Amino acid sequence: MIVQDSGTESPRLLSEADLELIDALQINPRASWVDIGAAIGADPVTAARRWQRLNASGEAWTTVALGQRQMHAMSMAFLEIDCEAGAAVDVADRLATAGHLITVQHVAAGHDLFVIAVAASMPALADYLLTDLPRVPGVAKVRTHVATRVFEASCRWRLRVLPPRAAAALARRPGPPESTRRMDALDRLLFKALLADGRAGYSELARTVGASERTVQRRLSRLVATGDIDFRCDLARSQAGWHSSAILWLRMPDGLLEETGRALLGWPETRTCAALAGTRNMLLTVGLHGVSDLHPLVVRLEERFPHVSVADRQIVLRQAKLYGRVLDRLGRCTAVVPVDPWTLPRHA
Repeated sequence: MIVQDSGTESPRLLSEADLELIDALQINPRASWVDIGAAIGADPVTAARRWQRLNASGEAWTTVALGQRQMHAMSMAFLEIDCEAGAAVDVADRLATAGHLITVQHVAAGHDLFVIAVAASMPALADYLLTDLPRVPGVAKVRTHVATRVFEASCRWRLRVLPPRAAAALARRPGPPESTRRMDALDRLLFKALLADGRAGYSELARTVGASERTVQRRLSRLVATGDIDFRCDLARSQAGWHSSAILWLRMPDGLLEETGRALLGWPETRTCAALAGTRNMLLTVGLHGVSDLHPLVVRLEERFPHVSVADRQIVLRQAKLYGRVLDRLGRCTAVVPVDPWTLPRHA
């Protein structure tokens, strides 16, 4: 999936029909085209054809994400990176090729880049941050904020344009957990195979990982039920009217982190929410229709949560990479860099 960007093109707003289709896939990224068509009032062939067009243009895509159980097991850090003068774009492009750096953004702040890093263990993450990252050409300084708890919202966020009845009909209903064992080599192969296309069929996945279709189906059902993986559908957000985003660094009593984080998951603007180890002990990333929406959101945040103070806020200038997707200046997907927290050596 390659999209050419002329540098002068402006984002087009998607049609209401396209937004409904994407919303349906955000609710249930692997739903059948029969069910998707019923939810949006289109026949299955038409729904599939429209999705193929959106996906081929890089305007929307489905993928797999680490589920809550895996997020609890992983080590995650949010990085503020200073770059040498004029090097920010090159550094961002270089960092975007790393599977363990899942998101890379240019920000209007006292630093140049905001990056999310994830690894299978803290020693592996520390080795990268202390040894490898400072050697990347153009990197001048790195400030690291370690996540102690991730209130993951990225798989829950959706456009919310479908009527409630249609949305409820598509809602995912995973079965009870079947196992508590760790992901093994085959599970990781399945995860990587689904990154490029979260709707890949069982037969295609079976060929890719070298297992039977029945094994693939059983494994995926277990991985979803146990919270090891989840599926998500995303899009070039400016084409849906979300023209901006921001990063908020919050302070609050530690005893109220859990309550606040869970409440913020219900906000339509919330993209990522995490508790941090530092004095700025919560990070919140939000989507905005425009930069002018930032101040009303901060006011609402402080009114709804009197115990919260906003220590800092930063507007995102451009997203270079979003959960494994390399994006052009309009937010369209131009390439896939598989999310791979196991890239870094895992230490005992």
